[in-house]
Amino acid sequence: MQDNKACEKIELANSCGVRLIYCQDCQAVELEIGAISVRLCPDVIQKIANVMMKASLQLDHIATSSTELTPNTRLQMIH
Repeated sequence: MQDNKACEKIELANSCGVRLIYCQDCQAVELEIGAISVRLCPDVIQKIANVMMKASLQLDHIATSSTELTPNTRLQMIH
């Protein structure tokens, strides 16, 4: 991070309380989720997006499987 001047940041995305900001000077992406902010290398963003997509597909599959089962055979989730 630069100390002598304020960084110029570019908002990449902003939706549903999640925001991605890029600082070209620092070569970093800030991922903000609510009050939590994480600074990442730009190449990590694509990896995170891939993991999130896989998780989303799994959740869709679970939801579809659960609705197709009868109430007596519905999957039980344990935490």
